[in-house]
Amino acid sequence: MKNDKISFPCTWSMGVTVITAITVIILVASTYFIWTDDFPSSMLWLKYTLIVVFIATIIGGLGYMPIRLTIGNDKIILHRLFGAINIPIKNIIEIKAIPNSETAFSIRIFGSGGLFGYLGKFKNPKLGSYTMYATNLNELVLIRTNSKKYVFSCKNRDEFIESVKLKNNENQ
Repeated sequence: MKNDKISFPCTWSMGVTVITAITVIILVASTYFIWTDDFPSSMLWLKYTLIVVFIATIIGGLGYMPIRLTIGNDKIILHRLFGAINIPIKNIIEIKAIPNSETAFSIRIFGSGGLFGYLGKFKNPKLGSYTMYATNLNELVLIRTNSKKYVFSCKNRDEFIESVKLKNNENQ
């Protein structure tokens, strides 16, 4: 069996780019103004709490933002700064492209709704509970295993799906 890996970058849509740029500018500007403002000594706890929350929001979003999807011999890897998510190819029951309407009316259980992408745990009537790491809602891929549902996005999603199916057939 060959040891070849194929990578697909997670490109950002215009919406994610705008949401992220505006939010980061607001958070950085707010941090600067809070840092330089004279807070009463009885409110210093609030000043430092806000600064920590703003900085943690940016670092957390960057850390969990999807960078690329890689197909290895036996698994799909979603690369992030704070660790990777590995999905064994043998555990995949279904993989398909889905329109962004499939994620419509989703409730965000925990995660981000546009800052650095759509990241975290979501739930809706159509898909049920799922984990999403998407930076472009027009390039969504649904991966269903026995225990979980994932929604990812990547550039050239149709090529990604075909490559996973081909790799799955090679491994059988």
